[in-house]
Amino acid sequence: MFTFRTLVAGAVLAALTASKAAAAQNAGQNANCLSEREVTSLVTYALPVVRDSATKACNPQLPPEGYFATQGSSLVQRYAARKGSAWPEVKAALLKLGGKDNKMKSMIASLSDEALQPFADEFVSQMIVKGIKPGQCKSIERVNRLLSPLPPENTAELLTFVTVLAEKPSVRGAQGAPKKSDFPICPA
Repeated sequence: MFTFRTLVAGAVLAALTASKAAAAQNAGQNANCLSEREVTSLVTYALPVVRDSATKACNPQLPPEGYFATQGSSLVQRYAARKGSAWPEVKAALLKLGGKDNKMKSMIASLSDEALQPFADEFVSQMIVKGIKPGQCKSIERVNRLLSPLPPENTAELLTFVTVLAEKPSVRGAQGAPKKSDFPICPA
């Protein structure tokens, strides 16, 4: 099911190195967790890609007079204007998420921004497109329409806030054990 939380997870590029980062966090290594500011940068960077991918995936399922068909392109452009300024912190966060995997860190660090950005964009795009089921498009379009009046920076902050709440370590799994997070957010 494509949920709001899945959208956020895609937006923040966490899946790029989630298993390694989660293992490092669970081992108690806070050097591999992300601050809320870093999460916000990831969200800021990814939102135009997420929205563009959702628009393209859903347009065939939605009416031609709907929000995505009439406003989707301008919404993506408005969010894309902030993408470049978020990149330096995004790249640093990706290096941080490499955890103990020096090969992954080295590969990310060795790539130029011009090479790494399209890779990150395509990764997010594919993840979003794969997660969308045709029956979810009306809801996806609606949440985008409802959030559209917010300035891009407020939307990124709101999604970060929701992500941080969802990933709080106080959330318990089965038998009261701490919930294993797939997105390592540093404790405040």
